[in-house]
Amino acid sequence: MNGRYRKEVESLKERLRLREAELSLYRNMEKLYNKRFDVDRVLGILADVLKDAIPSEDVFVIVDTDACGIEIAPLTSGRFAKRGGQKLATLLEERAVEEGRLFYDDRQRVMVAPLKVRRRVCGAIGVGVDGDIRERARILRLVSGQLSSLIEKRSVFNALEEKVAQLSALHEVGSLLVSTLDEKVVRERAISSITRLIGAEAGSLLLVDRDRKELYFEVALGEKGERVKTIRLKLGEGIAGWVAKYGKPLIVNDVTKDKRFQSRVDKYSKFKTRSIICVPVRIKDDIIGVLEGINKIDGDFTADDLSILELFSNQVAIALDNARLYKEIRDTFYATSEALADAIEKRDPYTGGHTERVLQYSIAIAEELGLDEKTRENVRFAAVLHDVGKIGIDDCILRKQDRLDHKEQDIMKTHPQLGAEILSHIPHLRDVVPGILYHHERVDGSGYPEGLEDGDIPVIARIISVADAYDAMTTTRPYRKALSKDAAIKELKRCAGTQFDRAVVNAFVRALKKGLRR
Repeated sequence: MNGRYRKEVESLKERLRLREAELSLYRNMEKLYNKRFDVDRVLGILADVLKDAIPSEDVFVIVDTDACGIEIAPLTSGRFAKRGGQKLATLLEERAVEEGRLFYDDRQRVMVAPLKVRRRVCGAIGVGVDGDIRERARILRLVSGQLSSLIEKRSVFNALEEKVAQLSALHEVGSLLVSTLDEKVVRERAISSITRLIGAEAGSLLLVDRDRKELYFEVALGEKGERVKTIRLKLGEGIAGWVAKYGKPLIVNDVTKDKRFQSRVDKYSKFKTRSIICVPVRIKDDIIGVLEGINKIDGDFTADDLSILELFSNQVAIALDNARLYKEIRDTFYATSEALADAIEKRDPYTGGHTERVLQYSIAIAEELGLDEKTRENVRFAAVLHDVGKIGIDDCILRKQDRLDHKEQDIMKTHPQLGAEILSHIPHLRDVVPGILYHHERVDGSGYPEGLEDGDIPVIARIISVADAYDAMTTTRPYRKALSKDAAIKELKRCAGTQFDRAVVNAFVRALKKGLRR
């Protein structure tokens, strides 16, 4: 009786210990569910629970990273940490994947349970067992179930986090693309962003040359980008050429197995291509080029990468088309402005080329002053149109070969106001008008039409004032000879601080020293 009683007591103690192990597991799982868990920490906790509950030092956890969607390093302890034990653990994991159920290998005295994510076996957890199999199976099932649940939770969370990051990046890129109408900026931002979005080592944008029926590298990022840009492909040649010809996207994760791959590009650029993802860039039904990512940094290009790239290519196409249309409109506007200025110049045979020279000088000054792109564009328009008001001046004054009398000078001084009035009806030129209206103001306040002083004079007007005066001084008129370049510069410097802005004069002198010609 005493012996049987002792056995029953030991059995109850063992069952109590197992229940305590279960409670410990539940407490740990509750903590893990309340925060984003660290995989190594979770496996360590579970291994400790198993070691206490079974008890056993022989534990392994093997998870298929591709199957579960997150990277989990194998965990081994006891005999499974040894070389032969690691091989045994792998074999047992393969068996668990095949059978998809908990089993006990009596030869190795190991109990193994599969790990399932989205009803798919993605690995196994095993433990060496001595003693009651049934009670220990309860613990192992609980542990494997909790681990499977946490892996699935983390996998889903990682996938959502990645999607959010991709959509956030896509939105950011889209905002950047529509924030500029500069085609070069659009293209460079496009490729820089796409390589980051899909995790590629390099990327490129190839555009179609319709006349030559070829693709050329408009933008190529990566170590050999500049060298690659000298290469051209026939439509249909290479993977990019095939995409451009047939308008179908491609993923090639091993280019050595694809006959369309052109190794000559790698030979010339000395760049090793392993994988390519490539999509057409369309404007309406017209394929204007292709976007490609080269060499996935981590793993292979996927269908998700392709979806992102296709969505991104649509944004790039829209941005490129907007930039193209804006450039056409802007160029047309420039041409119209220059034609108008040329028509006015033809009324005065003694000022031929004046507008072109003032434009050249003004742009050089703006660049020397480091003005932003928008201001430089306004400088260009103002320089071209600064004398447009002369269209309202009578020919007998405009074409007079002698000096103007006081009355005629007063009439001539109305040309800035006339020009501003004419151009004020064009909304696009509202930032240009002040440069035209005030380009005869002086920093000492003695200019016209309003007698503005120094800081009240717009910078565009101050630039054109110097450029206009320099060209007037270096141009021969019927009533006086032109000054030499040195004499004109000396006069500009003498009048700096009274008639002209000193910083503008200094910037112009620096530009002339750098090789700007009369």
